[in-house]
Amino acid sequence: MDYFLGIDAGATKTNCVLGTQTEVLARAHSGSIKITSVSEGSAERHLQDVLSSLTQQSGVALGSISGTCVGLSGIAIPSVAGWVRDALASRVRGPIALCGDEVIALDAAFHGGRGILAIAGTGSHVVGRTHDGQLVRTGGWGPVMSDQGAGSRVGLLALRALFHAMDAAQETSLLPAVHAAWKTQTVEDLIERGNRVPVVEFSQLAPLVAQCAAEEDPVARQVLQQSGEELADLVLLAMRKGSALEPSASSGASPVKPWTVAYTGSVVEKISFLRECMIATILQSDPTVQFLSQPADPPLGALWRAAHVLPNVSDGPGCEDRDH
Repeated sequence: MDYFLGIDAGATKTNCVLGTQTEVLARAHSGSIKITSVSEGSAERHLQDVLSSLTQQSGVALGSISGTCVGLSGIAIPSVAGWVRDALASRVRGPIALCGDEVIALDAAFHGGRGILAIAGTGSHVVGRTHDGQLVRTGGWGPVMSDQGAGSRVGLLALRALFHAMDAAQETSLLPAVHAAWKTQTVEDLIERGNRVPVVEFSQLAPLVAQCAAEEDPVARQVLQQSGEELADLVLLAMRKGSALEPSASSGASPVKPWTVAYTGSVVEKISFLRECMIATILQSDPTVQFLSQPADPPLGALWRAAHVLPNVSDGPGCEDRDH
């Protein structure tokens, strides 16, 4: 029997699965193996921990692995990709493929097929694949330039809305919630903290915005509605880009099916009101769009690619492979 590894290697954590073409045998997670996020020593330890856990759970030796696919945040950085390749090559048997993390997320949702994926966690972007395998992307320009629907932008919008509510003499539960989260006492403390910390740290406020919205705070609900609508806009732009790359029915080609949209990431998965606003906005623009009911699970996309695409993975966009 052939065994495969699927690895989702992000900036803060590493999620792995070991399985066959049809079954997941073990799952494990550890810290990041991205050497621009952690030291090489920490990356080495995290990789060893996660692989040891997989073998202990499954009883499958690493020497029995037929192929490995890694979805890697930062694949374009040679030192990051090179370290992961070399570290795995010394531990597992079989070919190793490295892909962008968005590729394995797409594969988790669509198994190499056509679709659009909204990714919204601390940051955000949208990626899609046409029927002939071309990739399209929108967003992903970082916390200052974009990150629509992401935790960092939700937190930033919440702070702006909070201070606007103060100007309008409108009460909001966001004020005491932010004070509690940031351990501040006065408005002046909030001003100093908010203008000092990196924008990405605003993502820590996203859960409390969701809680205030769940308690019917109108300011918090407006923040989440705006965030969902902004993420929907990225999805609609990606759909438009993808459709422009596909033959139209007027040219004599077969009619293209409606787009299917999936989602993944802590914010869009956990904050249902934001997700519902995203879906409603997309449907208002295009009622034919279909949605997957469950979030995409990126490590399963890496496993699928290792088991089904790996021999030809170098032909796919955003991927490279190596035999050893």
